[in-house]
Amino acid sequence: MTEFISTYGVWLVAGFIALETIGAPLPAEAAIMAAGFFAARTHDLDIRMLIIVGSLAAILGNAAGFWIGRRYGYHLLTRYGHRVGLTEARIRIGQWLFVRYGGRFVFIARFLPFLRNMAAILAGANAMPQPLFHVASGTAAIAWVALYSLASYRLGEAFADMASSAAIGLGVVAIAIIVAIPSLILRYEERLLAKAESELPPS
Repeated sequence: MTEFISTYGVWLVAGFIALETIGAPLPAEAAIMAAGFFAARTHDLDIRMLIIVGSLAAILGNAAGFWIGRRYGYHLLTRYGHRVGLTEARIRIGQWLFVRYGGRFVFIARFLPFLRNMAAILAGANAMPQPLFHVASGTAAIAWVALYSLASYRLGEAFADMASSAAIGLGVVAIAIIVAIPSLILRYEERLLAKAESELPPS
């Protein structure tokens, strides 16, 4: 990933972020972390530019996803979602979370795999007020990009001194977070689906 980052810079990361936001199964988080780490180790990439361009890409991806959801609704997700890992069960869970939590779901979904891919489309399909959506999704996009960019940047700085115990500790924490979040989602997926089926009207 760092080899691609060194060649194509922030624009590759921006493309990953925008496309993942509207459903493409791309490793946007990994791209941001690789770019942040690369920026710290080589200084060939400006971390501020990474945050600015990455945030804009996430915001534009949200806007595109919202429009797609408003224009095509759930039909698009149910027909093509399985091709990018959005199974019928996950779509149902996302629908329930959106109905129950609204703007809070849009914000939190930015930080969660699978849900991030469909949050904007769900918001559009559910006719969420556009100003509320842009506030929730925009603040989440900036926070998400800044968090992952700066965390990986600091991690790269720490690893510059391989004798630093902080480098080892930060590396372990970063790996644990990346592995833990998807695992927790998968672990509670059946429980969330049961709640969704009990509270939502039949599809």
